Amino acid sequence: MAFLRALWIGVFFGVLSYAQTPEQELIAKVLKLLVVENSTLRVYENQPAISLQGSSFDALVSTCEQASLIYGENFEVLSFTCKALPRFSTNYDVFKNDTQVIGAFYWRKGRPQLRFNKERCEAFHILLPQELVRYVE
Repeated sequence: MAFLRALWIGVFFGVLSYAQTPEQELIAKVLKLLVVENSTLRVYENQPAISLQGSSFDALVSTCEQASLIYGENFEVLSFTCKALPRFSTNYDVFKNDTQVIGAFYWRKGRPQLRFNKERCEAFHILLPQELVRYVE
């Protein structure tokens, strides 16, 4: 009986560890909607607050050299070859201050916020679909 209890607890926590959070799925949906001109969107995760691994997003790459967009919270530790790539952040301050960050998903006063910078998106030839235009500032 103790074995079954231990097995049940192991299975329960195993399933929870792979569960998708609403934040994961929202970010995955947003990134799926982005269109990079003349390219397939490939995303590299760099120290994300909310990882996309285990979500429905299937365009993750293992190195930033393979990526067309970098996703994360903080971009201070990027290799030289990846510094020119557009970025999507989970931190509002990084979004406001880093000219490479095209958009951000963050929490403000307990509410989720989504923002894009129109000029930065245009500079990187990223086309925002109609569903995301209302989040442009």
